[in-house]
Amino acid sequence: MKQDKLKNMASKLLRTGKHRLVINLEKYQENKKTVDDAITRDDVKKIIVSGIVGKRHDTGQSRGRARILLEKKKLKRKRGPGKRKGTPKAREKDNEYNQKIRGLRKKLKETKTKNELHEKNYRKLYKMVKGNYFRGKKHLEEYINTK
Repeated sequence: MKQDKLKNMASKLLRTGKHRLVINLEKYQENKKTVDDAITRDDVKKIIVSGIVGKRHDTGQSRGRARILLEKKKLKRKRGPGKRKGTPKAREKDNEYNQKIRGLRKKLKETKTKNELHEKNYRKLYKMVKGNYFRGKKHLEEYINTK
């Protein structure tokens, strides 16, 4: 059997394209007679099993460029106006929340150290702050003064 015919049949058996098949020349030379005598699909299957004809591995998608991009982003590059999507508020939502919570917790600690709060009340207020109950520091002060 000629090589192109062998590749045609092998590609159908291995369910790949002809260009993804590889013929091992050393084994091909050793078993030239069996390859030439092959006629049926079973003969080609035997040739595939013996390792004369094989399939190349899939080439995956390279992450090289993605790694380079990540390194640049860590160095605060690629953040210009052309790269931004969404409004400024949409982009900085997390920071706003974090700053608010830090301020409220700091205020709670100050009131606790001044002995204005009992430990039990402090814990309750701390959890309320965590649950985003208060709008800001003034709201927290008003709540403490009224309760």
